[in-house]
Amino acid sequence: MENQTHEDAAAALAAVSAAQSDAAARLVTPWWYHPALGLLAAVFVVAYTIGGTVIMVGVAVVYVLGIGILMGAYKEKTGLWINGLKAGKASWWTVPLVLLMIICMIGAYYFHAEKGIDWPAWVAGAIVFVAVNVFGRLFDGALRTQLRTAA
Repeated sequence: MENQTHEDAAAALAAVSAAQSDAAARLVTPWWYHPALGLLAAVFVVAYTIGGTVIMVGVAVVYVLGIGILMGAYKEKTGLWINGLKAGKASWWTVPLVLLMIICMIGAYYFHAEKGIDWPAWVAGAIVFVAVNVFGRLFDGALRTQLRTAA
């Protein structure tokens, strides 16, 4: 009886490990995902830095809808969606990205509000675009590694 329980436990662990490996293999982000997300984030940063109220509201709506569309497309392609802030150790790539985005917005807003210049907002948007692409790919790799080694 004890051998049967041990064998059942070993089989269950093997099944969990296989499911995690399968999930890791399916989590291949489409080539267009990070550029699209980066563009949404960059436009958000620029609009919230130098845009008026109407532009800010419009961009917020487009941003939320765009994120929803990207999430749906990703889930349809991979069968999974994992929140970037609830992804275990892989989330350590999301946190600095969010902080960088906030720092860029604050810095660009300072130049806009205090100095009356707008070009820093465009630089901040470009930085955010590149950062989303870089950190997004690092997050993806970390998440796949985490799933493969979790069992």
